[in-house]
Amino acid sequence: MEFQLKQLIIHELSKEPESPEATLFLSQEPLPLDEKSHQLIEKLNDIFDQKSDTLQGFFSAPEDALFPGYFQDLAEKEFDTAAFIHFSRESMQALQLSLQGVTGAKGGYLVYALYEIFDVQLLGIFLIRDTEGIVFEKDEDLFSINTITYLNTDKLAMAGRIDINKFSSGNARCLELIKHTKSQKTISEYFINWIGLDQPESSKELTTTFLNLVEELPLPKMPESNQHMTETEFKEEVMNFAMSRPHKTIKLEEFDQQFYGKEDTAKNFVQENEIPLEQEFRFDQNTMKRFFNFRASSEGITINFNRKHITSGMVILEDDRIIIKSDVLLEKLWKQMD
Repeated sequence: MEFQLKQLIIHELSKEPESPEATLFLSQEPLPLDEKSHQLIEKLNDIFDQKSDTLQGFFSAPEDALFPGYFQDLAEKEFDTAAFIHFSRESMQALQLSLQGVTGAKGGYLVYALYEIFDVQLLGIFLIRDTEGIVFEKDEDLFSINTITYLNTDKLAMAGRIDINKFSSGNARCLELIKHTKSQKTISEYFINWIGLDQPESSKELTTTFLNLVEELPLPKMPESNQHMTETEFKEEVMNFAMSRPHKTIKLEEFDQQFYGKEDTAKNFVQENEIPLEQEFRFDQNTMKRFFNFRASSEGITINFNRKHITSGMVILEDDRIIIKSDVLLEKLWKQMD
């Protein structure tokens, strides 16, 4: 990974869920950009990338939330060190203000990082917390068991990333936040409101929109034979294309190049039909897989197959029965029953 860390600062928000009070410890200076700093942000960014479903959206208007205005000011000052420190401190004070009197929410360490990956400029904000672990301590000729408190960087309490390139373009979803379960609704809501996420769409929703688009597109031609792909071949190639994308990000321009050459078939279809799909978006891997694969369980029996199994005749679905034609599968079952 071509990774470059440019700025890093950490602040602390102290708040217990049962308390309405929130207090801050604000750093005065950024951290040194050494090997440990690079390892920390690379790890946090990797964990973010591993999240299957995220919320993607725009910034709210500055009059609706403080954070977008602070970020706009930071961008105008070209992300220099003084502006970065000021932005992080001001936005932390806005977070403290929004949490005063709110029960249920919990604090932690807010890691602000400005970094670049393969020419994509990002500003990440990661909320991480302390956790307790167990260590062995050696004392002369015996061991004792003790507890230790450390940062749980393997589990992000909340996190958001701002794609600075998209923000500069002014017409793309530049914000991406971790989407938590309903049981963590309080965390999600205060983070979303603080950062000013507008018109959010989940990765699942965007993936479903993309897959519906695929159903409507004309079948492309195979370069070798100049013959049109079958529906099954096209969908299999779409699956392969998606799963090979870095950071689970689909770009319609790359999709068109892959399947339609110089023609902007997908891009034009989206524009002409006013489909709510970005030219670039993070897809949800599970939603993508479910579109091409089928799985069902009932009465202690589980079956798992894909579209190719149906079109090839290996799996046949009739009115009241499922027929599976596979000598190899049958042989394996007989062996287990011997």
